[in-house]
Amino acid sequence: MPRLFAKRILKLQILLFLPLALSGASLDSLIQNAKESHTSLQVIKQKLSAISDEYELSKNFSNPELSISISDIQLGDPIDRSLEPMQFSSVNFKQKIPYFGKRDALSKKVDAKKESIVFNLEDAKIKLSKAITIKAYEIWQIEEQLRITDEYIELTKQNIELFTAYNNSDANSHMSIMGAELSLSQLQIKKSDLKGLKNGLYKQISYLSAMDATSIELDSQMAKPKDIKTYINSYEQNSLYKLKLAKVKEAHAEVTIQKLQSYSDPVVQVGYYYRESFEDYLNIGVGFSLPIYGSENSKQEISRKMELSQKSQANDYKNLLTSQIYTLYAKLQNSYEVYNIIHQESLPQIQHMFDLSSSAIKNGAELFLYIDMLERKLSLDEQSIKAQASYHKTLASLDALIGDI
Repeated sequence: MPRLFAKRILKLQILLFLPLALSGASLDSLIQNAKESHTSLQVIKQKLSAISDEYELSKNFSNPELSISISDIQLGDPIDRSLEPMQFSSVNFKQKIPYFGKRDALSKKVDAKKESIVFNLEDAKIKLSKAITIKAYEIWQIEEQLRITDEYIELTKQNIELFTAYNNSDANSHMSIMGAELSLSQLQIKKSDLKGLKNGLYKQISYLSAMDATSIELDSQMAKPKDIKTYINSYEQNSLYKLKLAKVKEAHAEVTIQKLQSYSDPVVQVGYYYRESFEDYLNIGVGFSLPIYGSENSKQEISRKMELSQKSQANDYKNLLTSQIYTLYAKLQNSYEVYNIIHQESLPQIQHMFDLSSSAIKNGAELFLYIDMLERKLSLDEQSIKAQASYHKTLASLDALIGDI
């Protein structure tokens, strides 16, 4: 018996201290690499680069028109260009000059568009960081479940060995051992399922972080949740809310552009006319478009309605954001309370009684009750792990809502 007991203690020590010997990529390094390398972010960065070129274009005039013409070609003698004064060759230059303020209005719209893309990039980074954090704690949860499942597998095996060594082979003993063996099989099946789930989660987080992740270092400590006012008062830092406000600015800039479009752009035309046997001359003309069909007014009305729509979307999202903060905060508090109930109140008392019971098994009935209690304690341990993982995943979602992940 001393030899079996020593073997049992040694295995448990290995299981308990094995996690301390492992190391892996930190959560911060995974997030940082994702921000620098993930393809979805590169797409938005390229759009941002294109906007800079669009800004330069908004400052330019429209392209001028250059025309060359030969007039009054006499069919009787098409080569002779000295028959009369109306025969000339000309070069004409035509340029539309934007009405005062139009180019600045276009530039302001491009600025607002650029701001939208900047906040879109910020939102994408935050969502990517949140997704990595949540996946990391899902992995942590699975690995913790695997750890305690291994512990319970070892405990079950050792108790079967001890009971088999010190009990007679009667019918009751066989039934008790069969029950324990069935519990052991269920634990081993559960372990296999958890390992498969773990491998899949590592593939997902490798994609999200744009690097090959095989192990992760995480801080699983749980601090008391901040006051909810901290989150409510910080809703304006939400990246998607800032994006919607930028869309409002973009729509307002479009209203200004459409208002200015009602003012015609003057068109200046300068022509040089060459005459072979007569004096050359210049011709200068100025033209305007006539907004007589009301198209400009209709476009202004459309742009105003679009601006109101963007404002309504921003206000609606603000209300939704407040609701999400309250919902997630309630979930965060619940996870924190459940963990404390299990970890600080229930488990310490149960663990003490559990240790006493494990050393006093004398017959099949007691082994059966012990295995049943073992399963119940495993369930409680898993609830504790689940609450801890839920706390960190909910905290990541809550912090993401205020741009603080």
